[in-house]
Amino acid sequence: MTFPWYEPNRPKISPEASAHKRDEAIKQDLEDRASLLFRLGYSKDRAKARLRANVRWECELNGKPRSVESEREIDKLVDAVWRRGGGSGPPTV
Repeated sequence: MTFPWYEPNRPKISPEASAHKRDEAIKQDLEDRASLLFRLGYSKDRAKARLRANVRWECELNGKPRSVESEREIDKLVDAVWRRGGGSGPPTV
């Protein structure tokens, strides 16, 4: 006997849309981390180095995500966070 709640009812999503959502989530996570480092009093250069090291460590097995292909993208993201004073919008928790 099968139960209706036992079968997953996930919406179908294309691989391109899935990759885009993943890239956006990675960017948002990096932005949140940069904001946290700003509030903790890190210098801009130290925050950039730490985020680059985090990305290298987290992605050493699967390669870097498309949203963070170059270190310049991390630098741009950190610069934007520092420019607006650390806020990245409403809390995500």
